[in-house]
Amino acid sequence: MLGDLRIIEIGEGMAVQVAGLMLCELGADVLKIERSGGDPARGTAPFAIWNRGKRSLVLDLDTVEGRGALAERLASADVLLHQFTPARAGELGLDDASLAAANPRLVTCGITGSPYNHPDVERSDDELLVAARVGAMYENDGHRPGPIVYRYQQGSWAAAHLAAAGILARLVMRLQSGTGGAAHTSIFQGFMATLPLVWARNSAGPMPNPPTYPLAARPTAMQLFQCQGGDWLQIMDPSQQFDYAAMPTMWEVMAEGAEIDTPDGLIDAFKRRPLENWLADLRAADIAVEPAYPMGEMLRHPEVEANRYVIEVDDPALGQTRQPNVPFHSDADLPQGRPSPRLGEGAEQEWQPPLPATGKGARPTEVLEGVRILDLGMFLAGPMGPSMMGDMGANVIKVEALTGDRIRFMHRYYQAAARSKRSIALDLTRPEAQPILERLIQWAEVVHHNMRFKGATKLGLSEEGIRKHNPDIVFNYVSAYGQKGERGNWPGYDSIFNAIAGWEFENAGEGNRPVFNRPGTMDVTAAQSCLVEIMASLYAKRSGGQGHTTQTSLLGVAAFTQGERLIDAEGKLTETYHLTSDQTGFSPYHRIYECADGNWIAVAAHKEDERSALHALFGAEAETFADEAKSRNSGDLLASLEDANIPCDLVNFEDAMNRFFDDPLNRELNLVSVLSQPLYGMVEQPGAFWHFGDVPVVFKRCCPEIGEHSDEILREIGYSDAEIAAFREHKIVG
Repeated sequence: MLGDLRIIEIGEGMAVQVAGLMLCELGADVLKIERSGGDPARGTAPFAIWNRGKRSLVLDLDTVEGRGALAERLASADVLLHQFTPARAGELGLDDASLAAANPRLVTCGITGSPYNHPDVERSDDELLVAARVGAMYENDGHRPGPIVYRYQQGSWAAAHLAAAGILARLVMRLQSGTGGAAHTSIFQGFMATLPLVWARNSAGPMPNPPTYPLAARPTAMQLFQCQGGDWLQIMDPSQQFDYAAMPTMWEVMAEGAEIDTPDGLIDAFKRRPLENWLADLRAADIAVEPAYPMGEMLRHPEVEANRYVIEVDDPALGQTRQPNVPFHSDADLPQGRPSPRLGEGAEQEWQPPLPATGKGARPTEVLEGVRILDLGMFLAGPMGPSMMGDMGANVIKVEALTGDRIRFMHRYYQAAARSKRSIALDLTRPEAQPILERLIQWAEVVHHNMRFKGATKLGLSEEGIRKHNPDIVFNYVSAYGQKGERGNWPGYDSIFNAIAGWEFENAGEGNRPVFNRPGTMDVTAAQSCLVEIMASLYAKRSGGQGHTTQTSLLGVAAFTQGERLIDAEGKLTETYHLTSDQTGFSPYHRIYECADGNWIAVAAHKEDERSALHALFGAEAETFADEAKSRNSGDLLASLEDANIPCDLVNFEDAMNRFFDDPLNRELNLVSVLSQPLYGMVEQPGAFWHFGDVPVVFKRCCPEIGEHSDEILREIGYSDAEIAAFREHKIVG
């Protein structure tokens, strides 16, 4: 799909490597630049997984020779993907201005800790420190009061997807303009891309400004139950209208005296029977449910195997392994499953000079200006992807039922998934609506939905039904379990896939009972996965290929996030690190510390000299670090840590959301979106997820009312006012 793209990747961080992996397994030729001696992570599961299919070239970029060799490669490359701060990039001659002068066609993506145009951009890109900076620990549920560290690296996972999508968007723009440019993002913006589910302020309507999240312990267990034998069960019934008394197993326990009319009684009832009984009853009732597994165990799941979300790879260092796959399925021939390279392997392969630019030189005012998307999805896992394309300037039409998207009652979630779209309300169950749907499909370059396929087929939205009207369309869909196993039409929601992926246990801390996850990380990752697929397909089509079909799933992205672990030749899961039971971090050197004034400081001392400096500050025994920190004022401690060159940050915790929105700098840098909406008044949300340099991200539309743009859209596709009035009279259009 991306076979004509040549990408140079430099960096040892997770986000950079995962972004490169996704582009590589969509067909791009990715050359990984490694330091002398190679990436220190060589021989580990993360290196083996995140570098599959890439080539390796060893260069010492601190030497003139190394920088010269890189410049020669860049002259033939399409993309440079790196994790340098602007200052370090400038030292290496890789700043935006120098690259644009030497290689006008080159697209450059730097993944930094804070946004590229932010004063904190030179600070550490360690996930823990960025979470402290953003205020993300304010939103996590935990077993104690105060800021809570999560194990799931939501900033890095999101930043990887934003980087891959931003690169492809800039390449789509290059097809028109003939020139490349910046497509930067950051771990900070990765957090921003997940926080709209819980961070938004409305001046009016049913959900104005939410109260500050409580500082007390919050071990939330939403529809999460322990069963007989100790197993845990995660249910997701969004309406919470399911009658548990309707289950045969519940009849049995009620006959034994269980009272299920209270929360405590329901908890007791589930403990009376094993997991398997409850799974059978709930699945028979078409209720979304999964066990809460330990992290990595889902790689043995039969549906994961059936959909090739786990693949066999003969790794040069680890031997025969089973590894998490990228969650991309396509009618294109994708080169998935190639092993990671040996050090220097593939370096001898030279790239030919690039072909002359084909663009007309007319630069669009927005990156995706002129791209047309028809979005028939509901909820989050999928529709948030086209919303982000709308942020980049695409023309996105949201098709919804006359009663609206079913997520509208979750106002903040709806706002997060529907920004930058127009809405047409259409009753697709009526045969009279099919000609309208046909015209909409013919108007679009891209069609997306996340319906179960039985229902989609009835509405004329199977792949065959869509291609009947537009044979060369880019078609993308998101499902719960994928389409190659036995559960293609099963329901699924974020929380059950967080459970099956092990994140409910991992985020709870070692030895603790699992916790429900805020916000919906698997939903958001599925939407971002669909965004990457759509952008890859759009680039392939516009560069002379065909309109491909791509699909992703919640199960697929959940398996993808297991990327720190693999199953070795003996059938064992490789080791990884875990969150401490007090949910403060991962070791005395990488955690948050409470200070005497009630503030918290985050520390990330990964290098030996940094750890030695931390001992010099706190004492010889790492076990006493917390006591030492508790005796100091946060301002003084932060100054001492910075003087000792120990990466650190003040934890932005209490009232973090309001502080984010009220910060004049965030508003000035377009990190806050402020738009009016008929129901909600002025809506404030996290803003730009990318920094495209000379091309701004412009927010023009808040989430639409049901059918707010129906007449406008119908006129655009050729209907007269009289025809539109007739559609309304017959309740075909709303």
